[in-house]
Amino acid sequence: MENKNKIATVTGGSRGLGKDMALKLAEKGIGVILTYNNKADDANEVVKQIQQSGQKAATLQLNTGDIKSFGAFIENLKGILSETFGTDHRISLLIMRVSATIHLSIKLPKKLLMT
Repeated sequence: MENKNKIATVTGGSRGLGKDMALKLAEKGIGVILTYNNKADDANEVVKQIQQSGQKAATLQLNTGDIKSFGAFIENLKGILSETFGTDHRISLLIMRVSATIHLSIKLPKKLLMT
């Protein structure tokens, strides 16, 4: 599969290492969905940078410490995949940029992951 068909989700993509990763993925021709916890303006700025380079990008709010919010996140992710990326079910990469002190387990529906 060529990179132009790949989509990465990067948690914590609004700043720091997550931002750097999102920008590098976009440079390689990979579409990016980045998450942020509470810095929407920073996240939107990263999306703007990615879009200016000619790549597709979007943001979603996600608090990785609130497991109860994951269901709504998955539904929003499905919407972004459809509206922004023109697909109904595929992400190629999931990059979890979270603090080492957080123990997190997310089971994404199989339909959302490349097989």
